[in-house]
Amino acid sequence: MAVFYRLHWSDCPPLTPDNAWSAPWRAGDTRRSPDGSGAWCLSCDGTGKDWRPCPRCDEDPDHTPTCEHCDGQGAIDECATCDGTGWEPCVHGYSCTENPEDLLAYFAERHMTSMLTGEPVVVFEGQQVDTGCDGEPTAIPTRVIETLTWSEFTARHAA
Repeated sequence: MAVFYRLHWSDCPPLTPDNAWSAPWRAGDTRRSPDGSGAWCLSCDGTGKDWRPCPRCDEDPDHTPTCEHCDGQGAIDECATCDGTGWEPCVHGYSCTENPEDLLAYFAERHMTSMLTGEPVVVFEGQQVDTGCDGEPTAIPTRVIETLTWSEFTARHAA
């Protein structure tokens, strides 16, 4: 098993294998589907609706009256990002880093370190299962090694 480092926001569900899903980074928006596998679609504000021209009818306007893709409307009202569900799929596993330096750098690059003081950093053993939206590993935890506040973590690992 490998060791991983994760800032696990205090408003997230407990760090468990069942809750191990990662969504695209969206400061301030943590809405998830009941099972955690989907993130609120920002393209349609979770409605599943977003008007766009029917690509088949655009290519051949004579096709419109009989088009099965748009029911002859010439347009589709289903969101292309979430396929009309209102949820974008999340990546399996928790977004994490393989060393403390990468976790520190990730949040420093986003100019967020001053707002993280009391947030928990979880050091855990686990299995990498995928790659997240920013190219980071995503992992399923098997054992929590320790939990530190961001302040404790930076005191220990910042140069």
